[in-house]
Amino acid sequence: MKRVGTMLIGLGAAVGAGVALAILTHLGLAGVPWIVNVALAKLGLVASGGLMAGGAASLRLANRRKTALPRAES
Repeated sequence: MKRVGTMLIGLGAAVGAGVALAILTHLGLAGVPWIVNVALAKLGLVASGGLMAGGAASLRLANRRKTALPRAES
């Protein structure tokens, strides 16, 4: 679970860095209106945040499972 969480956070950071690099260098799809490129950049940033949030939740669940108290048998 920790491996998956770390991978998701790293992938989210890579997607966010790629979108930021594309914005800074004015890269976009040729022949489409500028508003489409802005929308794609926003979708990329939202996807990056979602990946990082999923990774953080996965790490939190893994840590909770590791430190959970044993259940009492009834």
